[in-house]
Amino acid sequence: MKTMKKPLFALMTVFVMLIAMLPAAAGAAGTMTVQEAIDNNTGNGTVTGYIVGHTISGSNYNNKAPFSNDFNIAIADSANETDPAKILPVQLPSSFRAQFGLQTNPDMIGEKIVVTGQLTAYFNVPGLKNPTAITVDGAEPGEPDPFEGIEGLRIHDIQGESHTSPYNLKNVKEVEGIVTHVVDGSNFYMQDDQPDDNEKTSEGILVYKPSHGVRTGDAVKVDGQVKEWVLDGYAEKLQTDLTTTEINSQNGNVVVQSSGNELPEALVIGKDIFPPTDVIDSDGLEEFNPDVDAIDFYESIEGMRISLEDPTVTGPQKYGELPVITEQVEGKNYTKEGAPLLTADNQNPERMFIQLQDRNYVAKTGDQFDGTVTGVISYSFSNFKILVNDDELPALNEREFTPETTTIEKDEDKLTIASYNIENFDASDTTKRDKLAKSMVENLGSPDIIGLVEVLDDSGTKDDGTVKADGNYKALSDASVKFGGPAYKWTEIAPQDKQDGGVPGGNIRVGYLYNPERVTLAEGEKGDQTTAVGYENGSLTLNPGRIDPTNDAFRSSRKSLAAQFDFNGEDVIVIANHFNSKGGDEPLFGRNQPPTLGSETQRLKIAEVINGFVSDIEAKNEEANVVVLGDLNDFEFSAPLQKLKGEELTNLIETLPANERYTYSYQGNAQVLDHMLVSNRLADQAEFDIVNFNSPYMEEHGRASDHDALVAQLDLNAQQEPEEPKDFDLSILHTNDSHAHVEQYPQLVTAVDDLRKPNSLLVDAGDVFSGTLYFRQYLGLADLSFMNDLNFDAMTFGNHEFDKDSNVLANFIKEMTFPMVSSNVNVTADKDLSPLYKDEIGDPAEGGKIYPAIIKEIDGEKVGIFGLTTPDTSFLANPSEDIVFEDVVESSNATISMLQEEGVNKIVVLSHLGYGPDQDLAEEVDGIDVIVGGHSHTALKEPTFVEKDEPTLIVQTGEYLNNIGNLDVTFDPEGVIKEYKGELVPLANYEKDPEAEAKVQEYKAPLDELMSEVVGSSDVPLNGERADVRTKETNLGNLITDGMVAKANESVKTHIAFQNGGGIRASIDEGDITLGDVLTTLPFGNNLVAIDLTGEEIKQALEHSVSAVESGEGRFLQVSGIKFKYDVNQPVGERVWSVDVKTDNGFEKLDPATMYTVATNAFTADGGDGYSMLKEAKDDGRMTELFQVDFEVMTEYLEKNSPVSPELEDRIVQEVKQDDPGDGGGNDGDGDDDGHGGWGDQIRDIIKKLKNWLCKLLGVCGRP
Repeated sequence: MKTMKKPLFALMTVFVMLIAMLPAAAGAAGTMTVQEAIDNNTGNGTVTGYIVGHTISGSNYNNKAPFSNDFNIAIADSANETDPAKILPVQLPSSFRAQFGLQTNPDMIGEKIVVTGQLTAYFNVPGLKNPTAITVDGAEPGEPDPFEGIEGLRIHDIQGESHTSPYNLKNVKEVEGIVTHVVDGSNFYMQDDQPDDNEKTSEGILVYKPSHGVRTGDAVKVDGQVKEWVLDGYAEKLQTDLTTTEINSQNGNVVVQSSGNELPEALVIGKDIFPPTDVIDSDGLEEFNPDVDAIDFYESIEGMRISLEDPTVTGPQKYGELPVITEQVEGKNYTKEGAPLLTADNQNPERMFIQLQDRNYVAKTGDQFDGTVTGVISYSFSNFKILVNDDELPALNEREFTPETTTIEKDEDKLTIASYNIENFDASDTTKRDKLAKSMVENLGSPDIIGLVEVLDDSGTKDDGTVKADGNYKALSDASVKFGGPAYKWTEIAPQDKQDGGVPGGNIRVGYLYNPERVTLAEGEKGDQTTAVGYENGSLTLNPGRIDPTNDAFRSSRKSLAAQFDFNGEDVIVIANHFNSKGGDEPLFGRNQPPTLGSETQRLKIAEVINGFVSDIEAKNEEANVVVLGDLNDFEFSAPLQKLKGEELTNLIETLPANERYTYSYQGNAQVLDHMLVSNRLADQAEFDIVNFNSPYMEEHGRASDHDALVAQLDLNAQQEPEEPKDFDLSILHTNDSHAHVEQYPQLVTAVDDLRKPNSLLVDAGDVFSGTLYFRQYLGLADLSFMNDLNFDAMTFGNHEFDKDSNVLANFIKEMTFPMVSSNVNVTADKDLSPLYKDEIGDPAEGGKIYPAIIKEIDGEKVGIFGLTTPDTSFLANPSEDIVFEDVVESSNATISMLQEEGVNKIVVLSHLGYGPDQDLAEEVDGIDVIVGGHSHTALKEPTFVEKDEPTLIVQTGEYLNNIGNLDVTFDPEGVIKEYKGELVPLANYEKDPEAEAKVQEYKAPLDELMSEVVGSSDVPLNGERADVRTKETNLGNLITDGMVAKANESVKTHIAFQNGGGIRASIDEGDITLGDVLTTLPFGNNLVAIDLTGEEIKQALEHSVSAVESGEGRFLQVSGIKFKYDVNQPVGERVWSVDVKTDNGFEKLDPATMYTVATNAFTADGGDGYSMLKEAKDDGRMTELFQVDFEVMTEYLEKNSPVSPELEDRIVQEVKQDDPGDGGGNDGDGDDDGHGGWGDQIRDIIKKLKNWLCKLLGVCGRP
């Protein structure tokens, strides 16, 4: 068979090409000239002509490159024709653009072609559309070149375990499959009938081949290039949509092996495979886990046949898309019609979309197919779709229904108000007019006031400058009377022409209908388009009036309209709104995860304006009755709605059971877009109803709009009993300085579950970064996964959060499900962090953002939280030069003032300043109630109480998640601490949470193998104790710095090395040394550098090293090639009194003017730990990158020199300064004639040797 393969292949290829030529050949016998096609522009025809340009309009053609797109060509009988009357525009479908489109092929100008298609108007002139064949006139098909590509691949190899094929842009040859669905003449899907057993790889794939000629059931072999292609979508699809893996066979071959084959068996959703029902994506598309992430699940079956048994429709058919589910998920809420409800934490990813060919197919929510629906998984317009053949669909059992009417029984002494989006209404559509009016009367019960949304101007969508809409309001009022309702009056303010967005030419706006038999519009001057309404002396200053209409928040959006009505002697102010749409939000199933809600920013601004207006009214009139209603284009749990609600309003949506909260259907999710909020004093007595007679249905079912209407009945005379002020109990669980001790989290999970109370905060005071191998491996994201699971409320920056580049910190913050708070770290100039910063009080706050402060609402009380980070971070860590650490006291006072202006009187500071500075802060700054501290690793067994008129508590847990802090505070009604109780709870007291421990083991697995490798050995213990490496010479410090010198000498000549003690994190026992030991000791991954320093700069560095030795700071240097003495009793900057440096001639006195090369790490060379003199040398161009990370330097030294037995060598000596150095100590003196240092040196040498002999004998070398 092998010998017959190529001849058979060639024969089949020629046959297929001959078949493909038949349409063109048939047309050649009856071709028309271009002029004939123009004169007889009807029916189908074949036209011969020259390509003369690209069509811009029916009278404008471009005949020179560049061309703007590949969507059309223009032909004429002469290659030089320019007269528009003699030119025929020709539409180019996608299947012909690659070959004939002028943007791609500008050299086609002047070519003579033959084109077959529909002769009809195109660009409003005679043209040709929907071509079925285009050929270059006279072109003869040649023998196809042999195709070169990777052979032996199956479809699942090409699809791979990813959203992107591992063979993307590579040629593949003879890929086999059965044709399962023919999309059109250029595209079809095929599936392998020999699947593998990997659930992560798809067995189906799309093939692109113009004029392919294949049929369902054909067995084919395909040659072509693998591509990730974006199919049909919106204009921004290249930036938002997922790609589909395809084989582009345009320059390859599709060879039919056999026909009429049985199709591969379809996978049954809910039996064979199970889509995730909770999560679309959990990891930013970093991992491919179809069992967890729905976006990966659907990718894993891309192009494959699937079946749905008796699926239920969850939304009305639109654009040929029919959303369905196969079953309801236990624990989820569904509407009475059977649609899943969109919630804050679940977008119902089990919804699937049947893609119909018939866009007039009638189906509503709750209808159910009586049988199995089978199709192929595709993707378009930002969603996975199931491509079906309409004629193969089972029958649809229609849910019986009666249009819903309000359940509110009218009380004549109470006011009824409705909110109704009437979907681009203008009176010329009389059918819709009657549906709307009838629904107002019969379904809503003729409310006293109706806030209308999406009223067009009187000319509808005709863009003629008309802005008034009285005719539309009158038509609704007249129709209301026709159906037995009231003769409504109306009021509105017409918008400026084309300034408020919406349907082009329509000038949509909000307005009111009101029943004059029940309510009256309060007296007052009507506002205009640009004048802002206010509230003075119990009345609106304009009635109706627009709220701050020139505010940029309302740019290209509808302006909110306030109107004051009188009902039974009581005033009510109604504010109608239509917030900006969700256009610009990225799709749920798009390439960017999590999707960015680009439109939300404007809605937040509008909400802030409206909330401010309401606040002003209620501040001036505590008894004011305010109703805010309309299409707010966002959900009840969204940030804009929370901002709008504030403390002043109650959202009546939230008073309904969860399964009744929906006003709109979008892609099969029932959701709330329309809202009604009322003054808190009105909420308790309010009756509220959402009347769902529109959103579950199509127009064929009688719906009047795409939105449901809301109705409330309000008792304006209801009296709200004032609440007695009461104490407030707050529980604060807190951590700090965890430093990547990931293995403590399973016990922290158990502790939090045990200790967390209803009124609790869980916060962290910084330094999650750095300290163990987990940070080196995961850059904080392992810790963060647990913090997210624990639902931390906030954290602040520690200095170690700036150990790495800003992009590392930015990546960490982006993954946070809670906010970062920092009032004194200015990141606005940092390119990575500034996009995450929000210059506002987070109320509510978003996860993954940086705020100066946030407000948490707990049991109806506001608690403010802000963060502070030590300004020493600028030299303790490695922040970018664009980050500014501002004054702590000034930042605190400014932030406290902002919080107090928001009505906050309970304030918590997350402080990474250290215990001493925290005490100073509490004394200097008023308004702070609790300081949750960090940085100094201080374990405060009980809170420190700072006595003031309004006292402050200071707490801190120590370090490394050894403890969790548990603080209970009682505040009086004024926000002053009344009682408190605090303790440190050791995590060792708790069992490990099994699920969290399993997660730790997953993170640990890659580390275990790495850490267990033996890289050397030591005959003595190596001392890396924190208290020692930061205060004195240790044998481990000597070993590390000697290794640095050895490695540096491979590139530059040096005898000297510096290692900051803060970079040494652990001791190493004698015996074998593993890579894990080295990485634990040197966890920061700092690179080795060499830097040229003058003797004076070295002296400055040594002075800085011992400047804070008393407090054991990380700046203390371990050294090689230097012996120095210092006197701790001397003033800072004058402590070092003797320095010898190693040269080629041995140890010599340090010469201030001589330049020496010093090996150190990149952290200190960049000014870390305050080494500004090194940073100045670096900036002066005196640093050489050696491109070796510290743990590799130490590992290599151990491998070459083991077993090691480093000793203490008096490199660093703390000794009282001698007034006359005389003899000894390495100073100039008049020693013995033989040049040695005199009897004192000899005695010290004998003592030193004896000491080393004894320590080896006793096995205690290197111990403190």
